[in-house]
Formats: sequence, structure tokens, C-alpha cells
Amino acid sequence: MTTISPKSPVGINGIGRIGKLMAWLMSTKEELEAIVISTGRKSGKSLDDLATYLGYDSTYGPYARFISGFGREKAIEINNDTLYLNGKKLVWLNDQEYRVPGSIPWSKHGVELVFDTTGKMTDPTKNEDNSLRGHLHNAKKVVLTAPFKIKNKGAMMPEDAVTVVGGVNFDRYDPAAHTIISNASCTTNCCAPPIKALVDHFGDKFISYALTTVHAATNSQQVLDVLPKDGEKDCRKTRSIINNIIPSTTGAANAVIEVIPEIRTLGIGSQASSLRVPTNTASIVILDISLIGEYDNDYMHSIFSKYSERNPEIMRFSDKQLVSSDIIGSTHSTIYDALFTHRRTTKRDGQLYTMVDLNFWYDNEFGYVCSLDRLYNLIIGKR
Repeated sequence: MTTISPKSPVGINGIGRIGKLMAWLMSTKEELEAIVISTGRKSGKSLDDLATYLGYDSTYGPYARFISGFGREKAIEINNDTLYLNGKKLVWLNDQEYRVPGSIPWSKHGVELVFDTTGKMTDPTKNEDNSLRGHLHNAKKVVLTAPFKIKNKGAMMPEDAVTVVGGVNFDRYDPAAHTIISNASCTTNCCAPPIKALVDHFGDKFISYALTTVHAATNSQQVLDVLPKDGEKDCRKTRSIINNIIPSTTGAANAVIEVIPEIRTLGIGSQASSLRVPTNTASIVILDISLIGEYDNDYMHSIFSKYSERNPEIMRFSDKQLVSSDIIGSTHSTIYDALFTHRRTTKRDGQLYTMVDLNFWYDNEFGYVCSLDRLYNLIIGKR
């Protein structure tokens, strides 16, 4: 069995939105003494610039306030050219050669578990140095903070790779077999738990669902309009996120079926779409479902009330009139907005059918990082 020591430093490849917040959260763990971050490039003019990047955030505020409220002044310190977050040593691997996962010396720094947050290497079947699997040259396990994407359509998912989502299929993770683990996407972590609850409750009475994520901006959008690159397929991504609602794509439909295979065996229809909007974080999944039979709002509420009681870390049941800014900083994967539930029942050939519009909020940045933390605890044996 491949075990991970709870005291071994956590490795983080990439320090974008998820990598940065992952470093913040890992720095609060008592058992950790160090965090190792690989960027494969330097930043700014000195270590002070990295400290400033980690010390402040336009969405979540100062790091010091994040870890200890308003009274902490020296949450980030530089001693002897080494950066410390909340007393945890931060090792920064910034040499150009470390842009290739197989060349990152994780084991030299005691790292056994790596979180790849770059979103650039998502194919678990690739086996070269410059691939997700390359991390395994010097680490025991790697977590992908995105869905798997197998480019060769004829290739099968490797036996050592698995996609897991908290509140849905953590039991699929086998520490002896799995070395490459996908935590799916933030959207999948939001919508898979309620869909799992619906599948388990209704079974073959669940006809179909359509989900639309109204998603906060990410770094895949442009601040202002730019000229599309040569061969660009999705030119909408080149338009300004400040001024537009931008139709986009989401891999949530495939990922949900990956973690809830009963959808396929029951023949439940599904589709997914995405809209990017000009907010910095906090998103919502609009889930429209079709059911055989008649069900009112209270009946639907009872399903998610019971699910949230069984999975309090995963789902929050809300009877408040929420807006997106109320979600910022939420640790839950999904928040059921009970007051925003709508339904209509129709009758055809003597059979009743109910369509229900369900809505689930999520902080697509910090909420997703908290889902990674739950996966981290699973891997090191704390769950």
C-alpha cells in the first residue's frame, strides 16, 4: 500500500488562483512543517514580490486576516532568504527546468503528495516527463485539480487513476491502487452531490437533467478584447470579461457521469452548459430536472435537507435569499438555495411528470480548495 505521511511537506505545482489558496489553507495545518511550491520561473525582482502576492488577495483580503482574524501582523515573514507562511517554511522551486513535472525534485524536499494546479496536464495516459504522470518520478501520488482529459479517444483510463468527489464516491479511492487522482472541477463538486442525492432517491423515475453554471470569471478570459490566436476555436474567450456574459464550455456533464455511473445504467439524460460573468468568485449551478410523478417543493427540500445532514461538510441547506457575494469564503462544495426552487407538474397519457428548477451556489475558488483539503485528508488517512 502506498501511504502518505501526514507530516511530509505538501507539493503544489503552479501558484495561480487554486495554487495560492491551497498554500494558504495548507499553512494552517499543525502537522505540516513545510510547503513546496514549484513555478518553474521566477517572479518579480525579489522574494518580497512573492511574499506580497501570497500576503494579499483582491477577493479574499489579506492572508493574515484569513488565518487569524484582524490581529495578526507577522503572518508572512522572510528570514535568511526563506519565506514563512504562518510559521511554515515555503520552499520555492523556480528554476526554468522545473516547468517539466518529471524534473521537479519533489523527493529531495520530502514531498510525497503533489497537487498539480496548473490545469495544463490533464491526461493520465501520458507517460513522458512533461505530463501529469511525470510527477510520479519523484513523488508517490499526484492530485489533479481539474477533470481528466484523455486526448486519445481509444485509450482507456489507467488502473492507477481515479476521479473522486466528496459526498459522492470517496469510497472508490484505493490507496494501494491509485496514484493519480482527479478532484474533478469546482462545478462538478457543486452539482455531483445533489445529482447523487436525486439518483439515489428517484432511481428510474429520474428522466433527465440539464445543468447550466453561471460561473465567475477565471484567468482563461481576457480583461479587454484581444486578437484571437492562429487557429483559435473559441473566439469568445478573447472578449472582455469586464463587459460581457461569455458563453463557454464545461466538462461537468462527463465528469458527473464518471463519478455517478448509475446515470448511464439508468439511462438518465444529461447535458451541461456554461456562462462566464463579470464577478471575481462565487458561482451558481442551475439544475433543471425531469421526474416521473408529482412532487412539490417541500418534497424536494426534504431530499437535500437529509443529504446535508448526512454530509454537512459538503452541502449546506439555505433558506435565505442569497446573492453571489454571500457565498465568498464558503467552505462547502454546494449550497442548496431552497427559496429559489421552482417546479411545474404536467400530465400526458394519464402519467404525471414534474419539472423542477433547482439552484446550488458555490465558491468556485476557496470552496473548491476546501474540497481539495477533504481529499487531502482522505489520502493521508485522516478521514
